[in-house]
Amino acid sequence: MLRFFRQIRQRLLTDNKISKYLLYAIGEILLVVIGILIALQVDDWTNKKELKAAEIQTYAVLLTSLRKDSLELVRIIDVQTKSLNAQNTILNSSAKELLDEHSNREISELIFDVHNGAYSFFPKYGTYNSLVSNKGIDLISSEKIKSDLIDLYDYWCPRYENVDDVIDIKFHNVLFPFLQREVGFFVNSDLELTIIDPVRLEESYAELQLQCGNVNFLTTHSIIQLKIIQEKVNWLIDEIESQRSK
Repeated sequence: MLRFFRQIRQRLLTDNKISKYLLYAIGEILLVVIGILIALQVDDWTNKKELKAAEIQTYAVLLTSLRKDSLELVRIIDVQTKSLNAQNTILNSSAKELLDEHSNREISELIFDVHNGAYSFFPKYGTYNSLVSNKGIDLISSEKIKSDLIDLYDYWCPRYENVDDVIDIKFHNVLFPFLQREVGFFVNSDLELTIIDPVRLEESYAELQLQCGNVNFLTTHSIIQLKIIQEKVNWLIDEIESQRSK
């Protein structure tokens, strides 16, 4: 092909057809330019296709992590809500009312629900941290998704964890020892609970109400934080699924 074009140029020069040669030269340059532009366009299209494939893969990994968080949030919010309701029942009832209206096992289960307020939510940071450290987050084209991911894992989750740290101290260092020492309430490794002694419960009831009051606000605040996180996680799941389908 190159030899063919060379022969045309030589023939035009030999025949002294300068104007035609110039037109031919310009045409040849245009062909080269067009060829370069086509090659660049193909390269750009290939790059975009590769980036889109990488973005879809990133979304798939994120969805797996976020769905796990979503399921765990449902469980933890349910457990903490039961704890809060049990706390409120104790706070709003006298020992006599509680003993008259409930069996010893029902009261033990009520205290068990209070006890379970110590369960914590542990966000799945692994995928997010990996994306940030490897600059994989830059593959996400949606600025809204990117912004909300950062907001979720760099602000809301650490904010919840600050509350959870205080709850952990209150439950494990104060409430649990009190329940064991004064009420005689234990939960073994198989999550089997002891049936409370009604006499010991009545004698320590004022202190039990005080202990429930100490964790009541913290439990309420924890549930509020968890529901905010849940809303943001579920929004991200919906939005990422929408982006994947485009």
